[in-house]
Amino acid sequence: MRSHSIVLWFACALACGAASAQPAGDTPRTRREAAAEWSEDGLEKVKVKGLDVVYSRPGSTLTGYEKVMLRPVSVAFRHDWGRTSMAGNAYRIRPEDTLRIKENLAGLVREEVDKEFSAGGYRLVNEPGEDVLEVGLAIRDLHINAPDVRSSYPVDTYALSAGEMTLVAELCDSVTGDIVMRIYDRAMAHETPWARRMTNVENVTEARAMTRAWARQLRRQLELARGVQPST
Repeated sequence: MRSHSIVLWFACALACGAASAQPAGDTPRTRREAAAEWSEDGLEKVKVKGLDVVYSRPGSTLTGYEKVMLRPVSVAFRHDWGRTSMAGNAYRIRPEDTLRIKENLAGLVREEVDKEFSAGGYRLVNEPGEDVLEVGLAIRDLHINAPDVRSSYPVDTYALSAGEMTLVAELCDSVTGDIVMRIYDRAMAHETPWARRMTNVENVTEARAMTRAWARQLRRQLELARGVQPST
């Protein structure tokens, strides 16, 4: 299985590029749904190694975008998460648990993206502009094998990985709002051949590593599209 595949979803930017509106709350949950919806929007499928589904608008380019406007990151769990046992243990998932996990993950994504762009000389802005790329991200089908929840008794969870999630990304021009590209990609956390004890520390470490690598790749593709030597 692929590890840290979220970091690759933006690799197609060099070939297609442009900008994004926040993914709608009702984002596609399967590859087939994504393909059907995005074809109707006038986007065409492009093949990008390492990504499940990528659709772009012909003739688009990232050239000219020097700033990024990141919309609030939305997070949604897999439909049956919290109602079934995970990794052999039955957790009692409360609404406050899911809300806290969503907010923490969305904040982590924002933090890593902000740090990476700042390191590359880019600015994250809050207002649209001619040189502003608008990026919307939605994490869907989030599944955590060892969620950070309160329990009346100690629970140890052993699993091959921390879990998985799917990224649905949408890019558009920040001024016109025209959708230029969409990406759908299912990602697995680092997997080992043997079960290991999972904790929230593992969850955060995996999420941060994937997000940091993804943000670095995003920055690299923006620099390549502008004809700038990618910074390290």
